[in-house]
Amino acid sequence: MPTTPNTVLLPGRASLEQLKKRAKDLRRAVRSQQPTALALVARHAPESRDPVEFNLDTAQLVIARLHGFPSWPRLRQHLAAHPGAPGDQRRSGTRKVEDFYRLRTGWASTADVRRCAAASTRAHPDPADWQPLFTAGRNGIRVIAFGSPNGVVFAELTPKRVTLSQPAAGASAGEGASMTFHTEFGTIAGVVAPEVDSLVVERPADRRPLGWTVVADGVFVAPNAFLVDSTGLVLRTDGSPKGELVPVAALPARATAVVDRPAPAVEDPAPAAEELTAVLAAADAPPIVDPEQWRPGAQADLTPHERVRLGRYGKLLVWHTTGDRASIEDPFVFDFTPQEGPVRDFTVVGKNIAATRMYYDFVDGASGTIAVVGLVEDAHIASVVLRRDGMPDLAARITGGTFLIAGPDLTDLPERGPVTAVLVARDHSGNVREELPYQEQD
Repeated sequence: MPTTPNTVLLPGRASLEQLKKRAKDLRRAVRSQQPTALALVARHAPESRDPVEFNLDTAQLVIARLHGFPSWPRLRQHLAAHPGAPGDQRRSGTRKVEDFYRLRTGWASTADVRRCAAASTRAHPDPADWQPLFTAGRNGIRVIAFGSPNGVVFAELTPKRVTLSQPAAGASAGEGASMTFHTEFGTIAGVVAPEVDSLVVERPADRRPLGWTVVADGVFVAPNAFLVDSTGLVLRTDGSPKGELVPVAALPARATAVVDRPAPAVEDPAPAAEELTAVLAAADAPPIVDPEQWRPGAQADLTPHERVRLGRYGKLLVWHTTGDRASIEDPFVFDFTPQEGPVRDFTVVGKNIAATRMYYDFVDGASGTIAVVGLVEDAHIASVVLRRDGMPDLAARITGGTFLIAGPDLTDLPERGPVTAVLVARDHSGNVREELPYQEQD
């Protein structure tokens, strides 16, 4: 990343939404003629002299130049092409796309291989000749890329479904990337030329990338990215500012899933269950895996204008907010299964409970207001409280194997460092079954 004496590295875990909010804050500060903001503009955009006319585009330009990029599009491209770059540094390593998708090269579980072989048809090469190139996953979905004598075969697996691609020949030098597989749960995959090192897939109408892909062994995979619609999609290789628009007519048909592990829908006639299923089934980016299998969880009013509901499916937790300030990316799935790689999403996991944090009360696309949410793994757990130094305990709502703790004074609760907060789980007799430090430990 370019730097000069007047620039600074991107902050830890920087995201496009965070930087957009900073630009909006800068615009307000400049229009209010705050000296620090005016000095920042004078240093990075001296051509902009009138605070009254200072617009969002100029504010974004200042933020980009502050971090060593000549323009906002170049900064956006950097975040898209390098999700593990300095803007995403955390603790012991950088967050790489391989970590995000839990990549395991040259491997697939025996059970998954058997499911894929059973789902194959006469149109596929003999499964005995398939060799796993890698397994990647996201949000309860696993994708396996198999090498075969007839070309690469992709498989998407959920707890109850298997979806297979037809074999596809590899790409030759100079052919870029070609999508050969997409599914009802938003997995996108295909082949790439040998010179391609990275690839981003997006929809033409979106202004930001929706799918960073794993690129390895001449193929790419974006598990659970988004549904391909009538507008087609855009493929951008190696951080290119201009991607290749692929019309939907040039893409293969969406692959058809096989239900190989039938499971009844959640037996709960309550309207809450039906409403949750409808919300999850309508999710687009990314689609929600097996929406009919989710159990309704805890619900609460977070603000006078915002309500949240939780749902659970195995080790997956989903939250969905409704109201005037609901996030445009709801519902959001959090996966509590173990993560590979040096960097993990914030999570604390014990024998009886597991927890993470959710953000709400969004303003200008960003929020610092948190709630603690998680899973209850033991049916004997009757209560969970957050015990904090020098402050009252906060009790959780527990429903359907989920719990939710919200309060006006949780915003500054640290993720790491000395323990100042503990999650305490008790059984029906009031006995403590587990005390779990809320802060992650080095």
